[in-house]
Amino acid sequence: MNVTDSAQPINGPETAIFALMNSEDNGIRYYAAWWLGKNRIHKSIPFLCECLKDERDRTVLEGYPLRRQAARSLGMLKNSQAVPALIEALDCSDIKVQEVVIQALRDIASYEAVPALLKLLNSDRNYKPDEALIEALTAFEVWEVQEKIKPFLNHSSERVKCAAAQYFYALTLEPYYLQILFKTLDHDNRFVRYAAAFDLSRLGQVEIAPFIVKAEIPNNIKLASLKHILELFLQGKKDKEVKGEENTNFLFQIIDDLLLDAVEGNIPSSLESNWELKHIMEFMNEQNKSFEEVPQNLIAELIGALKSRDPNVKCVAIQGLVQLAPAIVDSIIQIFETENDGDLKAGLTQVLMQIGDPRTVCLLEKLIGLEIVDHCQGKIRRVASRALGKIGCQSCEPEVITRVIKKLEWTLFKPDDWALRYSAAVSLEEIGNNDAISVLQVAYECEHDNVVQTRIKRALVAIT
Repeated sequence: MNVTDSAQPINGPETAIFALMNSEDNGIRYYAAWWLGKNRIHKSIPFLCECLKDERDRTVLEGYPLRRQAARSLGMLKNSQAVPALIEALDCSDIKVQEVVIQALRDIASYEAVPALLKLLNSDRNYKPDEALIEALTAFEVWEVQEKIKPFLNHSSERVKCAAAQYFYALTLEPYYLQILFKTLDHDNRFVRYAAAFDLSRLGQVEIAPFIVKAEIPNNIKLASLKHILELFLQGKKDKEVKGEENTNFLFQIIDDLLLDAVEGNIPSSLESNWELKHIMEFMNEQNKSFEEVPQNLIAELIGALKSRDPNVKCVAIQGLVQLAPAIVDSIIQIFETENDGDLKAGLTQVLMQIGDPRTVCLLEKLIGLEIVDHCQGKIRRVASRALGKIGCQSCEPEVITRVIKKLEWTLFKPDDWALRYSAAVSLEEIGNNDAISVLQVAYECEHDNVVQTRIKRALVAIT
């Protein structure tokens, strides 16, 4: 294809590379850099490397957004061809560029980067991306600089302190350093908790998984952390003995379970929430369960409880609504047509997943959507995918099963969200008929994510 129009939509490698190098719109160039990394276009590496020197996209605070995105994309490509250009980019004055460059070098995992990282560590710059630098040195197992790293254990930044603790635990396996990370997993600042979960995951120890699951962090963070631990096992970097298979089974089961949950893990309980929980349970116990029609006040009370900030209250409300099935299904469908509250929709999607009513297939298809652009709603789409699996498994109507498999096939091939594709694989395993097997077999050959591909293989082994 001959590309001559810089305003042409980005719909392939050629248009993306052309836009990256020729567009006058910095936003388009930034998007093109992202697109090339996301779609793993390796022939774009020389062009992305050139963007590491870009001067056109420069903020008033002397930052370089395009350079940052180019480095992120090179990290996604994980090709050592980019290492020399990334090393050169470490001299950039933008500390954010330095940070993402270090992360890219860590992800590419070329030891060619180590001398440059040591040079940066030993430099007299006033500001350095200490957290990323220490994490990279840990990943490369550069233990000869431990005296340089030790002062960071008392750093004012909790995240830098955690990076140093991760370094020394990986070096010594002393529980003292692990306790620093566990303590930070309970930190008042949620962003520090998120960072601690990722720090712990890089240690690659299955024993850490339950602590991450119990932490007061969103399920998206839990999933990403557990996935990283699992990746280390699948790459053979941890537990090469027979126990390794036992550990991978354990990690897959935890991820399977988390993908059924759209509401927990985000908000801690409080005294006010405990009172709210007691109130809703007492209200449910007072209701006459022999009614022919569901009382509207009971529905309203349970829907109201789903808007609570406490996941424990939400879980009680979910179970209450599930008990009202199938009479509650039409009311839930109507609520989706009028409500815009994302948290409420997440709770109701979990209700529908537990009920598995064929009347909800159309709604669930809409929840999964045609384009995956709102990552904040990923949890809804994942649970909706699992709900389709339950419907397809329980239904005796061939047309319903066929429709469900068709949507799950799209979900397994198209979205960028690995956890959504993973959910579709589990749902197809649950259905387990010949059509589901055929979809999984094709997907196994096409899937590029090791965790998702392995989960597809496990599904096929289970049902064939």
